[in-house]
Amino acid sequence: MTERSKKLYQAFMNLTEEKRQAIINAALREFSLNNYATASTNKIVSNANISKGILYHYFGSKKNLYLFLYDYTTTKFSEALNRQIDLAEPDIFKRYEQIMKIKVDLMKQYHALFDFLKKAYAETSSEVRDELNHYNAAFQKNAYVTAFEGIDTSLFRENLDIKKAIDTIQWVTDGISHRYEERLKAHVDNQELFNELIEQCMEEASEYFLFLKTLLYQ
Repeated sequence: MTERSKKLYQAFMNLTEEKRQAIINAALREFSLNNYATASTNKIVSNANISKGILYHYFGSKKNLYLFLYDYTTTKFSEALNRQIDLAEPDIFKRYEQIMKIKVDLMKQYHALFDFLKKAYAETSSEVRDELNHYNAAFQKNAYVTAFEGIDTSLFRENLDIKKAIDTIQWVTDGISHRYEERLKAHVDNQELFNELIEQCMEEASEYFLFLKTLLYQ
């Protein structure tokens, strides 16, 4: 999170992890199911089991809550990428496997995190769009650029359009992730089944990556 956000929402950040996570997950769920204008703070406080007065005590407004969520979740994702991505690994397929594992680990804590980020990316409300663009520019610069730093493009076939090749890998990765995200969220409280789904997801990704390597690599 930015230093400004930490100062603005210090009272909220001082809550216990359990209480803080309950409010964040309730807000993520509501904003992932609805756009900014139609999302209901009444539903958020009901699902978080707090009063509306308490929510506004911590955030002041619906807009502040929304922008806090975006800052908080993109920071969580960025920090995880920077901490866990192995920059010594030059193979883009291995990097994508690492990113998928990071996303799954974050979903254990914040079930609707990536649904919210996708919804926020497409948000058109003039009340929050400018601020979202600002946060997103910083996120793209600090996270994904770092995540793919040092990729060895010489592994690809000669005369191959590298950008199209990487786009293809991204689309396959997104497709596999999307196929498992709903199932993972539905079983996040069942550790055994959740872990089985993770294994299936990563195994399927490995199979597709191996297939793509035969097409794209030398």
